[in-house]
Amino acid sequence: MATARGPHRRTIALDDPTGFKALDSRDMLAMTADFPAQCRTGLELGDALDLGDSYRVDYDGIVGLGMGGSAIGSDLLAAIYRAELSVPAATVRDYVLPAWVSERTLVFGVTYSGDTEETLAAFHEARRRGARVIGVTSGGEMARRCREQGVPCVIVPAGQPPRASTGYLLMSLVPVVERLGLIGDQAAARRECLDLLQAQAREYGPQSPTAANRAKQLAELLQGRLPIIYGATPTLGVVAYRWRTQCNENAKTLALSHELPELDHNEVVGWELGRDLLPRRCVIVLTDPALPERMRLRLDITRDLLGADVDVYREPARGESALARVLSAMYLGDFASLYLALLNGVDPFEIKPINELKRRLAEH
Repeated sequence: MATARGPHRRTIALDDPTGFKALDSRDMLAMTADFPAQCRTGLELGDALDLGDSYRVDYDGIVGLGMGGSAIGSDLLAAIYRAELSVPAATVRDYVLPAWVSERTLVFGVTYSGDTEETLAAFHEARRRGARVIGVTSGGEMARRCREQGVPCVIVPAGQPPRASTGYLLMSLVPVVERLGLIGDQAAARRECLDLLQAQAREYGPQSPTAANRAKQLAELLQGRLPIIYGATPTLGVVAYRWRTQCNENAKTLALSHELPELDHNEVVGWELGRDLLPRRCVIVLTDPALPERMRLRLDITRDLLGADVDVYREPARGESALARVLSAMYLGDFASLYLALLNGVDPFEIKPINELKRRLAEH
């Protein structure tokens, strides 16, 4: 049994799910366990989206508009298919579009609530420039505008936080870029990914004991420490960022993230004095079974440079396809952050600072 260090100072046993309800007010664990079904629904929604002939153009780029949990789907799409996409892909977390967005750009306006002001402003500008725009939302102003303006829009199920809706917000994009010829046939990758995620849902779920549950084990390792998440590749760097933000929102704790090989050109030097500034730290390295030999060597050297006094745990992604490997690595972090929230004695659903910010902005 671990003692929480969060503000409520609860004591909770991760192998006694009956005690979770007192903290997990909206059952975020159930939402996360439902991720494989979400992914399946997202794929079905993307397959069913009615795209007119005007969307079959010679694209020169893809842009995903979004903020917070609504933006991560675009990040993941670009990361998963970085070696396959026939055009560049970028995520815009802002009111303002890059100057290069034009009538030959495919733009996804992703706002789970439908009312994210930054996304709505950028979406309006994209449409004004003649870009091929597609909305992705559960309702709100985005759904209304798309309906009135005749813009294709994926309507996903409502009623949960954006960060717990990634299955809808990512997977609905995959069939669209596939149907438009920007990536190849994804049938095999879809099947593998859904099967793997379903197995992980059982492996990491609340009923799975800590002795056989890597997500619970990681939560116990991270409790009371600063999570530092490194991706062994730029693709896994995006997943490391997701782990970081899930630690922020779910577990209410600060976290750091970076990726190889870039961190070897800056952050590795910061460890010289950083180990004194951050005495309670824990490094998680997300690795890929397909990592090239040169990157394996770099990872080993980097680990040595961090120092023998630094706890480093390597967590391998699973699967053959890039889709399966990225989502399997992400799914482990999603569950671990929820168990960390429970150990910290906090409700993973609540995001009071974000809600307060939105309230105060709305007053003006």
